[in-house]
Amino acid sequence: MKETVVPAGRAFLRAMEKSGIGYVFSSPGSEWPPVWEALADRSEGGPSKLQYINCRHEALAVNLATGYAKATRKTQLVLLHASVGPLNAAMALRSAYQERVPMLICAGESAAFGEDDRLADPGGQWLHDLCDLGGPADMLRRCVKWSERVLSPAVLIPSLERALQIAAEPPAGPVLLGVPFEWLMEEVRFRDDERPNQVIRATQVEEEAIQKAVALLVEAKRPVILTEHSGQDPESVSCLVEICELLRVPVMEPYRPAFLNFPRNHPLYLSYDRNYLETSDLILLVGAVSPWYPANKAPGAGAKVLAVGEEFPHSRLPFWGYSVDLALVGPVAGILKRIAQGVKAAGEFSSRQAAREEGYRAIKEEHDRQAHRVESQGMEHSTEIPIDPRWLCYVLNQALPPDAVIVEETTVHRTLIQSMIRRDQPMSHFGRITGGLGIGLGYALGVKLAMKERPVFALIGDGAFHYNPVVACLGSAQEYQLPIIIVVFNNGRYGSMERSLLRYFPDGAAKRTGIHHGAPIEPNPDYRRLAEAYGGYGIRVEDPGDIERSVAEALKYDAVGKFSLIDVVLSDFSPR
Repeated sequence: MKETVVPAGRAFLRAMEKSGIGYVFSSPGSEWPPVWEALADRSEGGPSKLQYINCRHEALAVNLATGYAKATRKTQLVLLHASVGPLNAAMALRSAYQERVPMLICAGESAAFGEDDRLADPGGQWLHDLCDLGGPADMLRRCVKWSERVLSPAVLIPSLERALQIAAEPPAGPVLLGVPFEWLMEEVRFRDDERPNQVIRATQVEEEAIQKAVALLVEAKRPVILTEHSGQDPESVSCLVEICELLRVPVMEPYRPAFLNFPRNHPLYLSYDRNYLETSDLILLVGAVSPWYPANKAPGAGAKVLAVGEEFPHSRLPFWGYSVDLALVGPVAGILKRIAQGVKAAGEFSSRQAAREEGYRAIKEEHDRQAHRVESQGMEHSTEIPIDPRWLCYVLNQALPPDAVIVEETTVHRTLIQSMIRRDQPMSHFGRITGGLGIGLGYALGVKLAMKERPVFALIGDGAFHYNPVVACLGSAQEYQLPIIIVVFNNGRYGSMERSLLRYFPDGAAKRTGIHHGAPIEPNPDYRRLAEAYGGYGIRVEDPGDIERSVAEALKYDAVGKFSLIDVVLSDFSPR
């Protein structure tokens, strides 16, 4: 294996290419010139394998990388400025951490502050106002999976390679590496080969455990499956469908489904209903973190609980508290595939088929009742002004193309979107898990970057819209021709805050006076003007009959590479 000595900036890029990184997402700072020079040098010699994405806000850089990683299941690279960059992106980093998104965030720092004449001088601003105790690695340690700093130029490349491996190691997550400017200005040794590092993890679940799970499922008389984020691997969706169809088991998605985990038009898909769980004798958790709440109030007296997931018992959380009879920990799709094979081979399978068919008919009838109920609710409110969100969701369900992708960042309308805008294809619905706002537009841009041929709809509450770095997001949509279609659910308020206030003080002063501090968004902005400023299509929809036409017009702009913003003025209804 041949080693060469090359400038560190060039070695940095080659290490990323070697690891399969395709994009450099960055809100740049003054410490990254060695990397920018190397990137320009590579481009000068012909097309580079690495493409630079200029992000105009640190949170956008992380969110864009997160969206792309969620859509591709590939580790991403983000370069930020000193400690201030990660601090500005802390909410986005915490979201990526909670959502198990693999990414390497490199933040600049200084190692010598101009005191060593043998090293490049980073400038007086570092001594004055750009450095913090412990550097970015210490400051952001609780927002990422792992963080450290590069200790010398000799370990720069091995540190980068190791950080990428840690990011991808299940459970995946963002890692942060502090990279001193002085090391980037040095020359380093680099292995002159293009072979990537290959990691093969031994994650095979023992056959005895698989057979225990199969026995529990086959013997159960009224099983139910709960899932939240198993759909991050599209193969898991098909495996889950196979198991459900074999055993006639219904599927529900509690709390905040992060992906399309099961086709929502499938007869075995039911809206989440805790009452249904109370009569179940087996609950299978597939990639589900919080299947019910509180954790100690498990539904179904004496029901067995079987868990399948890449993580157990969720050591990242300060408390979990769920009792599980059997947990199979490993790649979800592989485990589900083996369970399906075991179910087909089980001797008891055929003897209970008649009972399963009877149960299937009851589940399908309930599925049809639920679908009819939400459709009827939408139609009942089709003429109301302000527009009822049930009608908006009904129209979107009709108007969105079959290949459309939803990226959702709402709060009070989340369950409404889930139940009424029913996607069927894997990777067609991306929701947020994190409790913080400000990620939806960046996620949508990242998903669009990964799925350029598919229409991407960012469904976002007006409250969440204000937390996003909106102008940076619209600027990137314009610069890189990422024509997302933004639909603002504009009810003029932070509905979640208002609901919480009235829930805990139903007869209080706020109820009597109508003064709901923190809830109103007034005066109501004309959001469409933002789209016009960045060359997009903007429209404000106040008539319920104009929604479908607006979506059709936005799809025309999508076809020519321009984003759209549809501001839909809604009533303050929110499902309870």
